Amino acid sequence: MYDIIIVGGGPAGMAAAIYAVRANTKVCMIEYSAPGGQMVNTSTIDNYPGFGSINGADLSLKMLDQVMDLGVEYIADEIVGLEKDNNDNFILKGTENNYYAKTVIIATGTKNKNLDIPCEQKYDGRGISYCAVCDGNLYKDKIVVVVGGGNSALEESIYLSSIASKVYLIHRRSAFRGENKYVEKLKKIKNVEFILNTVVTEFKGGETLTTLSLLNTSTNEISELEVSGCFEYVGQEPNTSFLKGLGITNKFGYVLVDENCETSIKKLFAAGDVIEKNIRQITTAVSDGSISALNAVRKVK
Repeated sequence: MYDIIIVGGGPAGMAAAIYAVRANTKVCMIEYSAPGGQMVNTSTIDNYPGFGSINGADLSLKMLDQVMDLGVEYIADEIVGLEKDNNDNFILKGTENNYYAKTVIIATGTKNKNLDIPCEQKYDGRGISYCAVCDGNLYKDKIVVVVGGGNSALEESIYLSSIASKVYLIHRRSAFRGENKYVEKLKKIKNVEFILNTVVTEFKGGETLTTLSLLNTSTNEISELEVSGCFEYVGQEPNTSFLKGLGITNKFGYVLVDENCETSIKKLFAAGDVIEKNIRQITTAVSDGSISALNAVRKVK
């Protein structure tokens, strides 16, 4: 029986783990993927205090090193269910084992949305990627597409421009919603081209992706674009499928919490990008993790 189980190993989960273990509680952090969450997939982070500019994977490892140095137990497993027992404690059902805790902090973050168009699943990993840092080097001197209009799409287009021979940035609207400083930087990069008011309607190819079907939403013109790779940055959705039926999420699946990061279920907390809020940044995730842990500690002391 743990005092506190933290589900998720992103910045919110790791901040929670640091605060919880320093309060002398028996704590573990359960994560089924790479520690760091979405932060791992970011080529450059330049708004986290104390580091200037740092690679997302490097910042993730620095956080994880601190967590491990403090003696937090780290378990690689995926939680697929959660319920309370007759003693008001929690049972977490994993794919490998079940885990038991007095309090739980949900910090499972978000995952990438996809375009939900024909052949997307077929070419996932065969030309379609959601991580330029992870897969960018596979497309050295090749033609790639980035789909999206936010900061992630803009930043990763900049990153890919130094690897690929050509980067097409496709956005469904006439203007990007990301920061203008990235847009202006991209305009100055010779091998980057914007394709606006356009959506991808189908992926085509053989064993690997070779062609995108495009629709111009202003003119209804249909065209095809030959590429070697496509990187999708079209938004996020919460990793909360294992919480269905508990009545603690909004219609979009984000967890509802109070100012203490506690849900309507006593002793069940949530933190980071997985909760309902307006701003999702590494700094706000760390703040949520700290708040949730300090309040969880009070429940077990």
